Amino acid sequence: MMKRCASVVVGILLCVFALSVLALAKSSASEAGGVSLMPQPKELQLGEGGFHLKRKTRILVQRGHQSEDRIAAETLAEEVADESGLKLNIIGTKVSTRAEGGTIMLVRLQDRRVRKFLARKGLTADGLVSDEGYLLFSDKSHLIVAANTGQGLFSGVQTLRQLLRTEGKLLVCPAVEIRDWPNLGDGVVQDGLSREAPLAFPQFRGPRS
Repeated sequence: MMKRCASVVVGILLCVFALSVLALAKSSASEAGGVSLMPQPKELQLGEGGFHLKRKTRILVQRGHQSEDRIAAETLAEEVADESGLKLNIIGTKVSTRAEGGTIMLVRLQDRRVRKFLARKGLTADGLVSDEGYLLFSDKSHLIVAANTGQGLFSGVQTLRQLLRTEGKLLVCPAVEIRDWPNLGDGVVQDGLSREAPLAFPQFRGPRS
């Protein structure tokens, strides 16, 4: 009898704990303006408005890194196509922060112009960013993911994929400033995304909501 009662109590406590965790996650997503990311970036600041992806939107990758960064670009293009039906062209180009409006820039922080532009927006490429970190900036005119290495750029693209939202027939990335870098011992970012808040990042891609 005592064992049965103890089992019931343990079961109730586990249920209460699970409900508390779920409520906390929903509360965190609400406080962040509905944006909850996994893994959560170290620094995140939301702005007003966002970057609207359109038929003429292109993905730019930097010449000299095309073979390495194209994987990240193709991953992003596939996500956009699945969510909106848009087929984005991937173009290798010299980096320019004065690129035509409507471009998504996947670039390296070794480019001085990129670093200066992001620094003016409050995103500094200091030692914390390291080889696996990244910077992500978006407003109504720019959508930039920048990193020191292909691995960092890929991680930034995974965060960008989680940020994308459908508004009517449009796909939008909210205006945001992100600096992120891995904790010591962090594993490789896994694929698979959910659009529901709080956003999950399971090991494999599941059915879309």
